[in-house]
Amino acid sequence: MTDAIDPANLRVSNAERERAAAILQDALDQGMITIDEYGERSAIAASAKVRGELTVILADLPTALHNGTVALTSPVPVEDERPLELNAGMGNVNQVGRWTVPSRINARCSMGHVKIDFSEAVCRHRDVWLHLECGWGNIKVLVPRGWTVVVEGVSVGSGKFNNKASAHGDPGQPVLHVEGSVSAGDIKIRYGD
Repeated sequence: MTDAIDPANLRVSNAERERAAAILQDALDQGMITIDEYGERSAIAASAKVRGELTVILADLPTALHNGTVALTSPVPVEDERPLELNAGMGNVNQVGRWTVPSRINARCSMGHVKIDFSEAVCRHRDVWLHLECGWGNIKVLVPRGWTVVVEGVSVGSGKFNNKASAHGDPGQPVLHVEGSVSAGDIKIRYGD
């Protein structure tokens, strides 16, 4: 039996290096680190081979922390957390107001309507994956300004897909990864203001 690998010794991906660079840039912009510290830490981030190297340069930055550990999330959902399931057959499902956002959300509608409003939601995740399946109905997604919406892949039959939340997001704000399909209905993503 082999011993488990220490997470600090796991290899890092380009996405993790880029995430670390974004955290450092945000820390510099907010005055948490000096330009010299930024230069030193950025060089380490760019050449990092294992997660332990990134952990050391980000450990004292609050934007990098999530539940006491460094959040070097590549865009992969947290596997041990149950996804939020929103299913509207011919009716309406609304996820609005103040609610806690999980890392994964699955929304489906046949002929009904689904509304997901992140405007007042509490999101503790850097990356949120939203999987949408729309038949003849419609799905409306409202995001706060500052969030980044990344369309990972959406297939469209005779319906419509429209993303109006396409501006660059703010560093440190959540990234919403959208994927799914629409048959004859429509999916709209826009800012909530």
